[in-house]
Amino acid sequence: GADRGSCRRGRRRVSDQFRGLMDDLLPRIVSGPRPYIIAVDGRSGSGKTQLADMLNFSFTAEHFAVRVLHLDSIYPGWDGLAEGTKTWRKISRNLRNGKPASYREWNWHADAPGPKHTINPAQETVIICEGVGAIAGTCDVRIVVKAPDELRYRRAIDRDGDTYRPHWERWAAQEEALLAAYSATYAQADIIYRTA
Repeated sequence: GADRGSCRRGRRRVSDQFRGLMDDLLPRIVSGPRPYIIAVDGRSGSGKTQLADMLNFSFTAEHFAVRVLHLDSIYPGWDGLAEGTKTWRKISRNLRNGKPASYREWNWHADAPGPKHTINPAQETVIICEGVGAIAGTCDVRIVVKAPDELRYRRAIDRDGDTYRPHWERWAAQEEALLAAYSATYAQADIIYRTA
C-alpha cells in the first residue's frame, strides 16, 4: 500500500514537472528561431531518452515537425564521446545557420561507421538532440537531466544489459572529462530536469 502510494506521488511529481516544462517550452518554440534546437543532456541512465521521447510525442501532438537526434548514433564507439560531441557542435552550427548537416551513424554491432544521414533544417520546426554532450552544441534551450548515480547505473544496465556493464567506468570517465571541459556550459543550463 505505502509503496504504491509513493509510486503514484512520484509519477504525479514527474507529470507536474513535465507539464511545467511544456508550459515553458511551447511559447519559446512558437516565437523562436527555426529550427528550434533543444538539447537534452545528462549522464548515462539519467532519463534523457525518455524525456526526449516525451517531448517528441508532445510537440508532434501540437503539430510541430520534430526530429530527434540521439547522440548514441553519432558517438564513434565506446571511446567516442568527445569526438561525437565535436560532430554535434558542427551539425548544430550548420542547422542554426540554415544549412543541411550530415553525419555518419555509428553501427555499434559492427563497431564501424554506418550509413550517412542528412538533416535539412528547412523541414524541421523542432530538433531535439539527446545525449551526453548535447548542450555543448548551438541550442536554444539546454536541459540537463539528473538522477542519483546508483539509479542511473541500474537503469543503464536494465536498458543495455551485460553488454554495457564492462563499459560503465570507461564511459563514466569520458562523461567526467566532458563535464569538466564544458563546465561553464553545464553550469548555465536553462533547465534542470530530475527523474528521481
